[in-house]
Amino acid sequence: MGIDAVVAAGDGKAARKVFKRNKALLDVAGKPIIRHIVEALESCRDIDRIIVVGPKESFEEVIGDLDVDIVEQKRSLAENGWEGFLQTLPEYRQSGELTFDIIDKYRDKYALFLSGDIPLISVNEIEQFISQCDMNNYDHVAGITSEEILKLFGPRKGRPGIKMATFHTWDGNFRQNNLHMARPFMLMEGIDLVLKAYEYRYQKELFNILKALVAIIRLGPKDIGKTLAIYLLLQISAGLDALGFDTMAHLISFPVTKTRVERIVSGLLGARFKVVETTVGGAALDVDNEKDFMILSVMYRDWLNQISCNKHE
Repeated sequence: MGIDAVVAAGDGKAARKVFKRNKALLDVAGKPIIRHIVEALESCRDIDRIIVVGPKESFEEVIGDLDVDIVEQKRSLAENGWEGFLQTLPEYRQSGELTFDIIDKYRDKYALFLSGDIPLISVNEIEQFISQCDMNNYDHVAGITSEEILKLFGPRKGRPGIKMATFHTWDGNFRQNNLHMARPFMLMEGIDLVLKAYEYRYQKELFNILKALVAIIRLGPKDIGKTLAIYLLLQISAGLDALGFDTMAHLISFPVTKTRVERIVSGLLGARFKVVETTVGGAALDVDNEKDFMILSVMYRDWLNQISCNKHE
């Protein structure tokens, strides 16, 4: 039996539009980004049902001919993911009501979650990610991509590129790459913090950093000292790196390891959390602004060939 996939591609609260449009509807290489994503999912041997959450009428025009269920968007990215997951449950689809019986029956059910702005996502990367998701031992697995891989898509002499922000750990620098495998019913204890995390996910903005700090203090576990310390070290090291102090940024990140981050996030969520690394790069290349979209459009073919050369063996 395959895995259900949910593509959260709405343009509601906290979502950033590009050229005043839903990012998933922007054309790259002759077709909308959302179509690139769905076609990749359709080609995956591990994927069963595909749910796309977003502006239903617009999406029906561009992917209505594909084997996909389109669900009208809610207010935020996290709510879109939640609604998409519920639509994978037959009893919920029939009644439209979430009951304790449904929760009990599907408590262990997990699904693959993706964002709607990653046109370079590939079958290879999706399958590489899925192959590393040990859902017997974890409730939420998040994909990350190393800075070394991301540099392949960065600016070079005579060629445009996108420089992507990373979080710094002693194990290396990484970027969260828009792939998640999760059991939503096991994450209900920490759902308020999850909703806030997605609302404040643009951590380059000082206001979002401050709001995230408040959310951790208000919604986090009782012993939040270590959590706040790690979060602040992540922010400080990222700031030092942005200023060009690479060595100092690395030294500051000494206490921050992937294992420690996993342990802290597990405590925040009240669930078993794990990160896994993919080595292709496409899932991390999301469209956040007009400049990045223009660069990605120009470089799409070159980067697609590059991704093909980075296939996971």
